[in-house]
Amino acid sequence: MPTRRALLNEATQHLTAAACEQPRRTAVWLLADLLSLATARLLAFDDATVPPEQAARYRTWVRRRAAGEPLQHIVGHVSFCGLRIAVSPAVLIPRPETEEVVQAALARIDDRAAPRILDVGTGSGCIALACKHKRPDAQVTGVDVSASALAVARRNAARLDLSVALVEADARAASFPNVVPGGCDLLVSNPPYIPDAEAHTLDAVVRDYDPALALFAGDDPLTFYRCIAQHAATVLASGGWCVFETHADFATGVADVLRAHGFTGVAVQHDLGGRPRVAAGQRPQAPKRG
Repeated sequence: MPTRRALLNEATQHLTAAACEQPRRTAVWLLADLLSLATARLLAFDDATVPPEQAARYRTWVRRRAAGEPLQHIVGHVSFCGLRIAVSPAVLIPRPETEEVVQAALARIDDRAAPRILDVGTGSGCIALACKHKRPDAQVTGVDVSASALAVARRNAARLDLSVALVEADARAASFPNVVPGGCDLLVSNPPYIPDAEAHTLDAVVRDYDPALALFAGDDPLTFYRCIAQHAATVLASGGWCVFETHADFATGVADVLRAHGFTGVAVQHDLGGRPRVAAGQRPQAPKRG
């Protein structure tokens, strides 16, 4: 039986030859995940042997990564806001930047008890589930047009034991407000925002493996923002917040969309990398009677 060290060296050579980024780190990550070991423990006892069945599976994983498949698809999950989120080719792989969107969204309703939250374009359910995990008192609904994506989200919700309603609906449809909860305190969304013309500029691991339905917005990168902002004016309660993840080049345009639909307190927030990432606005408070 091969040792862990021998498998790591073999994998590193294979991934290096395939011009994979960070070949040694990738080799370690894959083997640690396969063996359900912390990296430090894996490396501290790298003379331990690996059973043939696991060694064969590991070599298959290495070949898949060398061919360009995302690590997250190979291991089947990703860490997001402290949760283990299962992913598949049916859903967008959650990015660390989206964790910042969750933080920005929840910060706007931290003074509200039992808030109602709507996540539009939920995909794997990562945003909806993170919101429910961080705010157990919230009533959370995730919406997606893809039945396949919703199946992934349902499996994640069941495995994490987080109660989140999941609804199939198209945010571009005029009937959208009729099939989602109203009176929401927060609408949060990471919609498709990449123009079709930018497809050739994307990393192959994104362009070839993330679902096009979750990436591309056609000729108009603001089309989903316009539709969702229009619906938000209906489904949000008075004083409710609409929080979007944005393309760095179009954050100002998204902010303008929010203003055009009557939102106030509109602001653009940068991520840790210094790029415009979040655009948010509040539905005006209804005037008090009397």
